[in-house]
Amino acid sequence: MLKIRLEGPNEQVESFIYEMDRNPSVELHETEENCEVESGRVITYSQCALSCSPRNRVEILELETIDGVTITIPLLDVVQVRISDEETITCGKSYDIFADNKKGHATWPK
Repeated sequence: MLKIRLEGPNEQVESFIYEMDRNPSVELHETEENCEVESGRVITYSQCALSCSPRNRVEILELETIDGVTITIPLLDVVQVRISDEETITCGKSYDIFADNKKGHATWPK
């Protein structure tokens, strides 16, 4: 479990905590707001405890052809949106481990 202390304008602190709470790989356990006096000025802060379990960046997309052949495509940072029961949009980053970096990432020969 991680514990963080946030200092700053209330709007930014609340916005940050809101975004952390919306992140599926982060689980907020407790949040508390407090203040303290330091060198004659009042400092407000928020503290929260959280668990972070980031998901794997690489996912394997499997497509099945009409002939029954399965095509596997490794993708980075996959996002899937279900449009209906029969339709799902999948997007992600594909990469070529055999690309020649010395030629400006040229995948196809000229």
